[in-house]
Amino acid sequence: MIDVNILDFYKWIEENRFVLPVRHEKQPKSGHKQKKYQPPVIDEDQLEYMSFILEEAFDMKKPVLVTYAGRYSPLQFYGRISKINPYEGWFVIVNGEIRKKIPYTKLMDVDWF
Repeated sequence: MIDVNILDFYKWIEENRFVLPVRHEKQPKSGHKQKKYQPPVIDEDQLEYMSFILEEAFDMKKPVLVTYAGRYSPLQFYGRISKINPYEGWFVIVNGEIRKKIPYTKLMDVDWF
């Protein structure tokens, strides 16, 4: 059995650290650009209902799962609503130290737990 002190190991790592080469992904050829994601159209009633759920979740401090439109695909975020502004059309959702501001225009679905 090898007797190794953990502090000596970390000192060795710090002294012998080397820089890894940065890997750049190949850019698609000009004719093969990835298309932007077009989210489904949401009518006013659905948007009003999702806004209601967000406001209730904020008041009751309940966690929600939000599905919203990303650049290339739909994305999801789970957390609690920390700020909401239905007049300007955005809200801030928080999970631990991660915060995400999502506008209503990108909103696709809201589920609460």
